[in-house]
Amino acid sequence: MSQYQQNSQYQPGPPVKKRRALRNVVIVVAVAFVVFVGGCAAVLANGLGEATKESTATKAEAPATASSPSVSQTSAAATEPPASAEPTATPTDDDRVAKVGATQWFEYSDGMKVQVTSLKRFRIGQYAAGGKPGDVGVIVTVTLQNGSSNTFDTGLVDVKLASGPNGDQAESVFDTDQNLGGGFEGSILPGKKKTARYGFAIPKANASSTLQLEIAPGWDYEGSHFEGKLSK
Repeated sequence: MSQYQQNSQYQPGPPVKKRRALRNVVIVVAVAFVVFVGGCAAVLANGLGEATKESTATKAEAPATASSPSVSQTSAAATEPPASAEPTATPTDDDRVAKVGATQWFEYSDGMKVQVTSLKRFRIGQYAAGGKPGDVGVIVTVTLQNGSSNTFDTGLVDVKLASGPNGDQAESVFDTDQNLGGGFEGSILPGKKKTARYGFAIPKANASSTLQLEIAPGWDYEGSHFEGKLSK
């Protein structure tokens, strides 16, 4: 065997190393490509998932938003009264004014009761105090009932009379011929009644009108209101 042949037989194999290096490069590139493709797929899948979630949430919330009333609508519905709860009408005069007669009383919280028993016409005497010539005399009979537990002093009872469409204030009349003096005197025991008469003068033109009376048992009492016609 020649020296040339021996040398060519034992020379190292560079071509083998090159092939291995090339194979490794191909493998690395393939792995990188797979990783890259996998990463893109994951990102795309994540994006699609988020979009799907957002769309689902929007669809789920839309009906709730549409069916729920707004705050202003809820407030308006809460403040509006129901159809049946209409404001009550102002009390009529009949609810605040008693009729003259022996059936209706005004009662106070302490038990005191007031009644205008009658309205009677009379001729004002020549020597009477109060009134003018031509006026018509009116006798107002008032009854008090003491429903309280204390003796009631009648010294501060106040009686007023008005007549006509304009409510003309009547003038008091004191007439001894009709036994018309200062009204109530003395006191009333618990559970007892007392009656007194008061005289007034009204214009003849107002004699047929409805008369208005206000009775206050004392300074610390509100006036009780009565209405009635003058009897002959």
